[in-house]
Amino acid sequence: YLRGIIYDRTKQEAKIYQSYLLSLKYSQEEKDYDIAGKASLELFTNTYFIKKDTTAYKYLDHAEKFFTLSNNKNGLIEVKQMPAYVAFTEHRYEESNQLILRNLSLYRNIKDDRYYYLFATYMLASNYIHLNDLTKANVYLNEFHKLKLDETIVPYNYESYSVILNICMSKLHLDHNQLDSTLHYLSKASKSRELMSLVSTGEYFSFYSEAYKELGKTEKSLMYLDSLKYLQEKIVSDNLDANLELNGMLLDSEQELDNETSKKQNNRNWIIVLILVLLAGVILFVFRNQKFKSRSKDVILHKEDLSELQTKHEKLEVRAQELEHYITGVKDKVKLIASLKDEDAQKNNIRDLSRTINAEASSIKNSGENHINILKKLNEIFFEKITQDHPTLTDTEFLICYYLKLEFKNKEIAFFIDRSIRGVESQRYRISKKLGLENSKQLLEYLNLKY
Repeated sequence: YLRGIIYDRTKQEAKIYQSYLLSLKYSQEEKDYDIAGKASLELFTNTYFIKKDTTAYKYLDHAEKFFTLSNNKNGLIEVKQMPAYVAFTEHRYEESNQLILRNLSLYRNIKDDRYYYLFATYMLASNYIHLNDLTKANVYLNEFHKLKLDETIVPYNYESYSVILNICMSKLHLDHNQLDSTLHYLSKASKSRELMSLVSTGEYFSFYSEAYKELGKTEKSLMYLDSLKYLQEKIVSDNLDANLELNGMLLDSEQELDNETSKKQNNRNWIIVLILVLLAGVILFVFRNQKFKSRSKDVILHKEDLSELQTKHEKLEVRAQELEHYITGVKDKVKLIASLKDEDAQKNNIRDLSRTINAEASSIKNSGENHINILKKLNEIFFEKITQDHPTLTDTEFLICYYLKLEFKNKEIAFFIDRSIRGVESQRYRISKKLGLENSKQLLEYLNLKY
């Protein structure tokens, strides 16, 4: 886009068009809609006013679309001025004036960029000059000149429009054969020769040649005709050179674009890889953290279980000491009965001792609490899980399962639950059926595997 501006200042019009084409292409790819709108507007003016190609209106539509996307309100104002400018360049001066005057207050009220009011007054003044209405032309010429020192206006824009107005005024006076005034305005225009467009330069040489011809100064007239001829030849030559140069620039620009695209793609790939690695690291950290928390929780639970087991073990030790004292007392009583000489007395004492042992044995086993409640306190996990898995078992069946898990024999189980050995065998059979097992042997394997 900047190249296009430079070529416009140096009047290399063939290069202007190609530069703005590239600018439009790349700005769309980069989604720089503001530059895309400006390039489209420049392409419209170059295509329509220089090449006289009506397909230029597609660029005007593009400009409006891109300025809307970039929210460039001033750009949209410039698009609004283009129909008036088209009528102006096609010499439909009255139509151009109507279009401008309809929105003149809008242009005048844009304080942050007075260019749009400058452009409007330039066209109005030029239109009225061509309509031979000098009164109104002077009104807008005065408005135009008031903007010369406005800080929001680029001096280049003011001077480039001013030189065109001077050429227009010279043509008006030339048509009226007012040759002194013609030369006056051409002289003013000559002070800004470097700002003239190629079209204006051609008119400048042509009007000078015609004015000197009317004055009878043939030599000067021919000199300006030679200048005009040289200008036209230079335009043709510059166009040929520009086409060759721009083809090379286009190839270089395409290669640069491909390289940049490749770099961007590589950068995207690296970013994706880094994101994936980072994501994997986060997932691994979260997983290991959860695992650590789970292990920490297990350790805490194991510590609590160990503490509870130690407490229960201490109670069992106390209970074992009580049992040892009890057994020692029974042995002493047995020795005392054995020392009796009276056989009937021995029998009576043995019967009493048996009753006492049975009564006290039940008391020792229960220790003032329900039998199953005592055992549940010793192994809460076992009883909670088997109760959850098999809620149809009775308390006695739970006790048998627990003793089997501890590898007690039927005889030993029978003693602790006050049942006969055959009764314990029957209970084991019923338990196996409730658990869906074929026999009591599978019951023992099931308890060892499951609990």
